[in-house]
Amino acid sequence: MFVRKTAKGYMTVEASFIITWTVFLFVLLIYLSFYSYDKCVLFQDAYAVCFRGSIQKREEQVVSYINAHIKEQFGRKYFGVGQVRGSVDREGNITSVEGECQVKVPVRQLFTLYDKEGWKISTRARAQIINPTKVIRRCRQVGNILKE
Repeated sequence: MFVRKTAKGYMTVEASFIITWTVFLFVLLIYLSFYSYDKCVLFQDAYAVCFRGSIQKREEQVVSYINAHIKEQFGRKYFGVGQVRGSVDREGNITSVEGECQVKVPVRQLFTLYDKEGWKISTRARAQIINPTKVIRRCRQVGNILKE
């Protein structure tokens, strides 16, 4: 009459594929969140140290100030990265700080975005060198002239 055919273990095979892909996607999302967080924090730190250096009273102290404080600013707040490197450059009255790090990915061949070494993060922040004291004094002088 009616022949009933069943295949044992069919749902188990499907579940094993679904669980594997689910775990893979969660791990990928975790590493993508590390990448996004580290990229934002790296730019924030690069700009902060660049800005603090750009408002030094003497213009010849800008690069030395940034070099002295760059490691302190970068600190140890990054997730899943190797060493954070930074460099300073000055062109005229513009100073720039470049930061670079790399997210450590356990299985590099599966999770790489750019090259075989992993996910590399690099950023560049720029700030104009100004002397706040001079700016304030000039504004006061202009204000005093306009009052007269």
